Amino acid sequence: MQALRMSYPPPPPNPTPHLPPQPPKRRLPTAAIIGIVIAGLVAFCCASAIVGAIIQGSNDSRAESARQPAAVLPSSSASVVHSPAATTPAAAPASAAPASSAARPSPSAAAQLKMPNLVGENAQVAYETLTDLGFTKVTFGSQDDDDKVVLFPPNWTVTKQSAKAGVLVRADKTIVLTCTKEG
Repeated sequence: MQALRMSYPPPPPNPTPHLPPQPPKRRLPTAAIIGIVIAGLVAFCCASAIVGAIIQGSNDSRAESARQPAAVLPSSSASVVHSPAATTPAAAPASAAPASSAARPSPSAAAQLKMPNLVGENAQVAYETLTDLGFTKVTFGSQDDDDKVVLFPPNWTVTKQSAKAGVLVRADKTIVLTCTKEG
């Protein structure tokens, strides 16, 4: 008996060459991802606070200029008498307008407060001291090379103040407290 031999077709060639196995992809640990997300949120909040403070500062200056008369000029009755409009009855309400603006206190008549000595104080305590006394515009500056912006005043110490201690200062004058985070 003869053995039957069956032939099979040869296997097809491998379409892709044999590549060495790839090392597994490295993944960041969960703690690192959480840290990155938190750092991003903190940076976003700080940037938002700075932009908001800048916008609020510009709105405050616009609002203050709107509260004050456009021009505070000494008005005399002689200039009104020489005006041709002053002789007409319709001019009477216009002449009443300067009287009401003259009744308003001028910026030079604003309250004067005695400036305390704040050098060496914690910046937050100094800020609260000034606002409690009645100062309305208190801002911070940094003398440090590494930290240019005072973001969290409780971590800072006052090294200089824009108005000398013991001097009378208008309550609406901007007071700048220069601070340091070092030492």
